[in-house]
Formats: sequence, structure tokens, C-alpha cells
Amino acid sequence: MKRILVIDDDDFIRSLLVTVLTKAGYKVIEAADGESGLKIVEVNQPDLVVTDYKMPGISGLDVVTELVRLHPGIPVIMLTAYGDVSLTIKAIQAGAFDFIEKPIKNWELTDAIQNGIQASIKSRSLLNVISPESRKAIEENLLAGKTRSMREIFKNIGRLSLNRVNVILTGESGTGKEQVARLIHFSGYNRNHPFVVFNCNSDNDVILDHDLYGYSKGAIAGISGEKKGKLELSGEGTLFLDEVTELSMNLQNRILRLLQTGKFEKPGNIESLPVEARVIAATSKDIESMVVEGKFIKELYYRLKMFSIHLPSLRERKDDIPELLQSMLQKLNRKLNKRIVKIEDGVNEMLKKYDWPGNIRELENILTQALILSHGDVLERKHIHIVQPGLDANPEKRSNLVPLSEVEKDHIREVLNAVNWNKMEASSILKITRPTLNSKIEKYGLSPQ
Repeated sequence: MKRILVIDDDDFIRSLLVTVLTKAGYKVIEAADGESGLKIVEVNQPDLVVTDYKMPGISGLDVVTELVRLHPGIPVIMLTAYGDVSLTIKAIQAGAFDFIEKPIKNWELTDAIQNGIQASIKSRSLLNVISPESRKAIEENLLAGKTRSMREIFKNIGRLSLNRVNVILTGESGTGKEQVARLIHFSGYNRNHPFVVFNCNSDNDVILDHDLYGYSKGAIAGISGEKKGKLELSGEGTLFLDEVTELSMNLQNRILRLLQTGKFEKPGNIESLPVEARVIAATSKDIESMVVEGKFIKELYYRLKMFSIHLPSLRERKDDIPELLQSMLQKLNRKLNKRIVKIEDGVNEMLKKYDWPGNIRELENILTQALILSHGDVLERKHIHIVQPGLDANPEKRSNLVPLSEVEKDHIREVLNAVNWNKMEASSILKITRPTLNSKIEKYGLSPQ
């Protein structure tokens, strides 16, 4: 018989709850305040706790916080006053499994308890999968892996961190090239200097030129101020050229020149400035074919390719998925204020069956959505939404597919709601700029709930 702890200072309400839950087949333990309720948990270890919010001494919200901290496997259902939206949000943020508004409906309470008990059973049946060692995972937790290809990459990163040679990173989109560049920088001799990203993917050479080189006062007609470019800002650190193959031939030639001379000219300056940073370039295209076809300058390619690292796609290293999953859970728990520390049986196998065309980035996005939908401390299969191989061959399943715009709309709404419409945090999770996020909010007619 499952044990339910009911914490409420109102004798009548508490008695009513005891009657309802006893009839439903549960063994009920009572507490008249939060302090005594927490002491009972230490001794009796109930399967679930139902607590009121307004009580003498510590509040129900404090009870939730303490139980989540000390006994994360025990679900907590909070009883709130009708229409108290802010408290409802705080309760979920604190880690409550569910909340029920007063006046209480018996069926709603028993349904919530049943769901909570099932979550508790599942949680206790699984081992804790977050090991202490994984807390030392690689920056941003996207480069975990034990396959041979990844071990070789980690060795090369260790070697590169000791010197200043330029590096070119290749691999499909989403394989973690920027994370490799950051790891080379932050584990290296120049880690106390800036790591500066220059996105080469733009059709406007003037904007790219100003962003890279900057300008002094009076150098640009109609602009009175000055600007430090990415070259100057990188100092003795690292300049990361993201999607370098997107540069026009003009800018390719200019970058080749600064690599040849070790100097660059900032518009409006009389003297040249030294190039002191290590340059790491990345591309998701076949840069060697582009060199052969004359679309990328051969001399620049070899200037950048003092050392090269190719990042394998996720489908080529599916054995790394369990370790990636553990590392990502820690990162996403912090970002989304979640506490998912266990993985339902079959999740890893499910993820390994998928080919991941979007690579690690796609895995992170799908896990983000799964954590937003999750209750308790278990990552469940039902919250992982991926299209499995062979789905197109099944007419029934195909009829349930929706346009990509609907998926995007729902996902953006879920992320915004999860971070209480903090657009800066939402932009970071979605990996889009604030203006792009605002544009999509307007496009889809989204608004805070």
C-alpha cells in the first residue's frame, strides 16, 4: 500500500483529504505544519507528499524546496488558492510535481497522485546516471565521447593547446566545431586572452569588413564614432572564423594578406596593427573541392591548415550517445532549472536508432524539448520527439505529421514559457539571435500565458 503524507494546518481540510485518499486505497500520514511534515519524511519515507501553501511556520513552497533538495525522488503536489498564477509558477519552478487549485476536486487529486506515484516508482527503479566525474565534462558538455575518433581529437586538442599554430576544423553542421575551437583556446597557453567569433556567413562585404577590421574616427563617411574590429579585439587570444568558405574572394585575399604579413590596416589608422591571435577556421563544406574548383584560395587554405581536425557526424559515433546524454542533461538542467538525473530504460537505444542529420546540435535541441515537457527526475521516452527511420512508410503515422512551422511554433512557445519569457535566455537555448526570436514571436502570434 502506497503511503501519502498530507500536510495542512486546517483540520477540516486535512481530515477531508485523509478520507478521500484512504477510500482510494492509500495509507495516509498526517502533519499539521511544514516542520513536522519534513520530520515525518525523514522517518517514514512516503511515496508522495501533498502540502498546502499557507501554513504557520514554513510555507508549502519551502516544503517543496527542502524535499526536492533532500529527497528528489519523492513527488510533491501543492495545493494553491484558486487563480494564484504566480504561486503556481513558483511551485513548479521550485520542483513541485503538480499543483491543484482549491476548491479541490476529488478526481483531480487522485489522478495527480496516481501520476506522481508512477513517476516515483519509475524513478526508484532506475540507477542514478549522473556520475561525479561527468561534472568535469568538456565546456558546454558537447564534446563528450569515448569512441576512437573522439579520443584522437582530444589528444590533438591537447597538443594544439601548447602552441600557436592556425587550425582548420571540418565536419557537418552541428558536429561541435565551435566547441572544439573553444576547448583548444581555453585549455591552452592563451586561455586568459579573448576568444572572439567572426561569422563569415554574410552576403554584405562592407558589414563583414567593418566587423573584422573596425574603423577609426572619421574613417567612414557619415559615422562619427570608432569601432574595434574582431581582429583587434582578439588580441593575443583566438580568432574563430566560422564558416570560412562563405567569404567572398575579396575578403579571402585580405585575410590571406594579413596572415602573410602578420599585420592589418584599420581604416583611419596611419600605422598597421599586428596580428597576434591564433586563427581557427571552420567549415561544413568540402573545402578541398572548393580549392580545386577555384572557389577558395589555395594559399589561404594552406595558411589556415597548419593543423586540421575533422569532426565525425553523430551517426558515425553513436556509441558516444549515452555519454553525450549524461553531459547534456547536466547542462540543460542548469539552463532550464530542471533536475533530470535518471534515464528511462530504452532511451539510449531509441536515440541510437536515429541517424541525427542535425548531429549534436539536433540532439541538444530534442533533449531541451524533452526536459521542458518532463516532470520529476526521469527522462522518459514519451517526451523525446524524433522521427524514427521508416516512419514515411507507415500511412497511419504519416497522417499525424505536421508542417515544420507548427513544430517550430510549439517548440519556441515551450522554451519561452519554460524560462518565463526571458528572451535572452530563450535565444541562448534556441541558438538564435534576439531579433530573430522577436520576429518569430510576431510571426506566430505568441504571447505570455
